[in-house]
This record gives sequence, structure tokens and C-alpha cells, in this order.
Amino acid sequence: MKLTDFASHYPDEKSCRFAFKEFREKEGIKCKKCGNTHHYWKKKREQWECKNCGYRTTLKSGTIMQNSKLPFQYWFIAMHLLTSTEKTFSAKEVQRLLGHKRYEPIWAMLHKLRSVMGLRDNEYLLGEDVELDEGFFKTFLPIEINQNH
Repeated sequence: MKLTDFASHYPDEKSCRFAFKEFREKEGIKCKKCGNTHHYWKKKREQWECKNCGYRTTLKSGTIMQNSKLPFQYWFIAMHLLTSTEKTFSAKEVQRLLGHKRYEPIWAMLHKLRSVMGLRDNEYLLGEDVELDEGFFKTFLPIEINQNH
């Protein structure tokens, strides 16, 4: 997604919260207490309430954003920056771009995002053709050699 498209999709905190809520609902909310998957949305509190036991789940609960006080828009911008270019961004640079006063929360956010991205990479195996920096390479699968022949 181009930066201009990103800015028009997520122009403010409200749009980011709404998009994140929709994403979580699409994935499904599961009650931490009883395991139920049916919930009510409590608009004033911005929480889901379990229809079975009444336990409440916040937007960030159970996600990489849990316990973070940073705005959703910071998270969205950081995810976009980390995934839309071949280059990486330092925490100091992201802090500057966001205009945030403190370095530590920005560093922690980027650390969490990079950790999750690394875990996700481990789920994929290279196929027969691999593109790397605009070049294509052929991978060869290991062949068992039977030394009895």
C-alpha cells in the first residue's frame, strides 16, 4: 500500500481503532475466562463482553499491543513502515517521525513487531524458485544418498 493510500485509510486514531476492531472480530474473540466465542460490543468502554460469563476483553487484550499505552495509530504507522520498504527504520527515526517524546516505548513497540515478524518468517519454507533482491535463484532439495549401492 502506498503511503498516500495508507494515510487516507488510517487518517486518525478513530479510524485505526475501528479497523483493528473489525480485524479482531473477523478473527474471532475468545473469552479468556470461559472460552466462549459469543460477545457483545460495549461501545462506551470499547470492550467486548462475553455473553456467557460477562468477562470483558479490551481491543488490545491478547494482542501484541497488550499493556501498551501507545495509540493505535502509532502501531499502524510502525507496521506500515516496517513492511512497506526494503529498508528498516531505527527506533530513534520512528520516534522522530511520530513526534513522540520518549524513546523507550517506541523501541519496545518496534522490538515486539520485529519479534513477531521473525516468528512468522519461520512458518514459511523456501520453494523451488526464490526471489532475492530482484534476482531469482533455484533451490535444490536435499536428496538422500543410499550408500549401499
